[in-house]
Amino acid sequence: MSGINKVLFLAFPNVGEQDLLAPWELFRALAYDLGRSGEQLEVTLGSLEGGTMTTHMGAQIHTEKVNPEDRYDLLYIPGGIGGGAASHDPQILDLIRAHHTEGRWVAANCAGVGVVFRSGILQGTRFQAAAVLGRRLKELGADVAEPRRAWSLLPDAKIFTAGGAATVHPSTIALITHLYGEDRARTLAATWDTLPLHGETLFNPEGPLTNDDDTFVKGLQNAMEKVFLPDN
Repeated sequence: MSGINKVLFLAFPNVGEQDLLAPWELFRALAYDLGRSGEQLEVTLGSLEGGTMTTHMGAQIHTEKVNPEDRYDLLYIPGGIGGGAASHDPQILDLIRAHHTEGRWVAANCAGVGVVFRSGILQGTRFQAAAVLGRRLKELGADVAEPRRAWSLLPDAKIFTAGGAATVHPSTIALITHLYGEDRARTLAATWDTLPLHGETLFNPEGPLTNDDDTFVKGLQNAMEKVFLPDN
């Protein structure tokens, strides 16, 4: 197994349910599989506040309290409308920077990519983003990949970025492929019906090209980009 033994999925108020819970659930399934062969993977669903967290759509979830000094081998920042406020939270930004500075993995999807961008660790790095944030991030000086792909894994930088909620399930399989090997990822993907739907693209460091409708994307950006990534 890789050196990734502790993973934190960081929740915050108004976090996106799919963005948080889909990859968390897959990593929990992986932990169960590893445990059957005597290996250990600690997967934490946590928040800086601890206790009950209300999600983007109003569900309430229990989170473990995370201290700013805590460290994990992989820090995962999900999206959701709450990503806007999270991108201004100094404790969250400091936690991201500390993990990256110490050579630990940082992953994000959807609005979580905007949070990670605001931490400064994506400077000089070409990364993927959800359609709603592409224009906004470029205006702020980010090197957003074009054409857009569903996910991108950068092993040297230990950074993983993925698009919106529909990309989360397959992109998590891609991340697991790199961190734990294709055999583990393939078994998980087949078990969860991801492999029959998405095929061999799951095991690539870059996801498939998206098929964006430019008119729709522009309208979405006009309505929501500053909700997900507000001004400083």
